Amino acid sequence: MKTDKKQPFLIRNRFTIGYIILGIVFFALLSFLPSIAPNGISSEEMDSAVNSNLLSSDFIQSGKIIDAPYHLVQKASMHFLGLSLYSIKLPSIIFGTLAAFFMVLLLNRWFKSDVAIIGSIMTTLSTAFLSLATFGTPIVMYIFWLSIILWAGSKIVGNNKPPLLLVLLFVACLALSIYTPHLCYVVLAIIIAGIIHPHLRFAVKQLSIPKMIICAILGTGLCVPLIISGIANHQVIAQLFWAKDVSFSHAIQNITQAFAPFFSFSIVYNSIYLTPLFGLSTVALIIIGALASVGKLFTSRNYVVSLLIIFSILISGLNQSAAIVVIVPISIFTAAAFESIVGKWRSLFPENPYAHIVGAIPISVAVCTIVVSGLTHFIFGYHYTPIIAQNFNNDIVLFDKNLKPDDTLVIDSETPNRDFVKLLENYNQIKVADEIPADPQSRIVLLGKTTHSANLQLKQIITSHKALNSDRLYIYEKIPTEPEGE
Repeated sequence: MKTDKKQPFLIRNRFTIGYIILGIVFFALLSFLPSIAPNGISSEEMDSAVNSNLLSSDFIQSGKIIDAPYHLVQKASMHFLGLSLYSIKLPSIIFGTLAAFFMVLLLNRWFKSDVAIIGSIMTTLSTAFLSLATFGTPIVMYIFWLSIILWAGSKIVGNNKPPLLLVLLFVACLALSIYTPHLCYVVLAIIIAGIIHPHLRFAVKQLSIPKMIICAILGTGLCVPLIISGIANHQVIAQLFWAKDVSFSHAIQNITQAFAPFFSFSIVYNSIYLTPLFGLSTVALIIIGALASVGKLFTSRNYVVSLLIIFSILISGLNQSAAIVVIVPISIFTAAAFESIVGKWRSLFPENPYAHIVGAIPISVAVCTIVVSGLTHFIFGYHYTPIIAQNFNNDIVLFDKNLKPDDTLVIDSETPNRDFVKLLENYNQIKVADEIPADPQSRIVLLGKTTHSANLQLKQIITSHKALNSDRLYIYEKIPTEPEGE
């Protein structure tokens, strides 16, 4: 967007300043939100950490290739930072930040600067997006891959001679996204759009033969590990493309359950997501944006968005988690709503700059109200909604604050998520045992139980607001042996 150098500095650089402020707020939220909301990790996050730990050099042959890019980063995070709340969530924070960055770039490609910055604020600071960026599971990869693919694709379509690196990035992300379960169908939707839509088809034809050959080699090469793993372990193919025991009625039930938390205003579901993920004001904007896009249905932007919605509904019948893909189309519709609102207002006063400024005030107030109310719902909802809060365990926070290297943590055979707790041995140098050692040489920490051992004395009780009766850790020390008299 061209700017007049005679304008004041703040006016000329208002969008740059706006994005800097947005980036600071986004990073600040990702820095402290995991420790206050939900202030713990779910069983899905524990399973993800265990799967990341199991990743080894033979992960291709052993069938551990599903979501391999995410698990590789998570394993590296736990290796360098130890097992903690933030080391588990760090990969999601990284991929979520990159997804936010590319969503901002995408919105700037498809909308004017004033609309794009509003859409960026509504998207990156929404409850749904922050949830994805702070949950330590590979679900964030759905949005990560799509944001890069759509941005790179929009750049290619808008350039008669796109740079080779940009085309290679697009192809590489298409290939790597297949490692995420059922995302191959979304990739298929994008490929279908490229074949059917004339504008997209023309952009593909503009690519030279050498570029196409290089892209084919790159895409095939990145898919080779997946093919090898699928041949060695047939369940890999089933996990990527299908689901167990799925019938038509089961698929319909999955779709209903997958999208219910998005727009449920009166029912709280037993899941890791707050309901609703989108407030009434956001739903109103989505409807406005969808109606405004109807007249432009056959533009490349709306064509791709429409296919994404259709395919996200279909694949949610196989995998409920895949419904989160709909966040991308919803972001586009939200921005389209503001584009329509701003356009209607400016059409009333096309030559009056003061009217434009006055019109920006209620829009700014509305955006701030929606964002702040969403953040309030996010923080307090995870604390005070029992059916949601019970799905998060903050033992990892207690371990990190109270356990020391060489401590012995004693757990029962019936302790939930035993495999996860045992990771403390690998990453935090804390011994994990099923029984109290006969001659303990270090502190003994019991998880959720006490002991009446004659040679141990209770030194400290660690409580948790998420534990039954509050008591969670019992820290014991060995009773010093008195020297025998002569």
